[in-house]
Amino acid sequence: MRRLHDNLAWPAGRWWPVSLGKAFPELDLAALRAFYYVVRLGGFSRAAEALHRSQPAVSRDVQALEAALGFPLLAARRPRVVLNEAGRALFAYAERIVQLCDEAVQTMEELRSLDRGRVVLAASTTPGGYILPALLARFCRHHPGIEVTLTVARSAEVARRVAAGDADVGVLSEGVAGPDFFLQPFVTDELVLVAAPDHRLAGRAPTTAELASETLLWREEGSGSRRVVEAYLQRRGVRFARYQTLGCSEGLKRAVAAGMGLAFLSRFIVEDDLARGVLAAVLVPRVSRVLHLAVPREARMSPAALALRAFLQRAAGALDAPSE
Repeated sequence: MRRLHDNLAWPAGRWWPVSLGKAFPELDLAALRAFYYVVRLGGFSRAAEALHRSQPAVSRDVQALEAALGFPLLAARRPRVVLNEAGRALFAYAERIVQLCDEAVQTMEELRSLDRGRVVLAASTTPGGYILPALLARFCRHHPGIEVTLTVARSAEVARRVAAGDADVGVLSEGVAGPDFFLQPFVTDELVLVAAPDHRLAGRAPTTAELASETLLWREEGSGSRRVVEAYLQRRGVRFARYQTLGCSEGLKRAVAAGMGLAFLSRFIVEDDLARGVLAAVLVPRVSRVLHLAVPREARMSPAALALRAFLQRAAGALDAPSE
């Protein structure tokens, strides 16, 4: 009966590892480590001491390794260990393998103890630009070996990155959901209607008719804050005379300060400007939204990512706006 590999034609001039009736041995890592230490330390007793094992156990491991390979590795065992040709060839590989295994264990221990690691964080505009930088500075002071990469994008893009596994943790506005990640409330954000300090509505509670003659500045379609503002205006039955779109919150803030119109902006963005009198609040019923942490549903989080997630959850309590 012809075997399957008898019918295969291999390219000429190339060596192929075809078994001729005997399976290739699988090297036992513990036995390979025993062989490495016997050679490196020059004897079985010293190797046994370094490995915290008995000398007979180390000797049995080396003998088992020789039996698995099918030939001896040592030309002499006493009074000192001497390698034969096969032993010298294997030792070069054993040294690299043992060192790589030790490096792997060390790396895992460093990750477990948070001495090193890498976390990719994606956040929408407000948390990415105004909330997270100070928090990340605190986190990195406590864990200087952890590298944190922050990407700022629209909420929909943040959700896509988390779902695709391109970000370990996301921070985004409400209204975005998906089957590949779950959301945890992070912080409540108040959207403040702001105006230039000399605006006629500055510091006042306007009527609906007064707002109807004003220009509202807001973010582009798809922005999380714009979705919240649109829903709020619809509930309140408020319409402005004109609407102007600007692509970033910083641009909105500067346009309002220049007298271009009114805008709903996060308290995290405008609180310093309100305190310094650069902007003034227009007193309307509170507009709030919940920012969420987004975490992959299936992916196993690294210790560094888990540490950052826990840190952000602890920090959230101090960030929440006081309730009215």
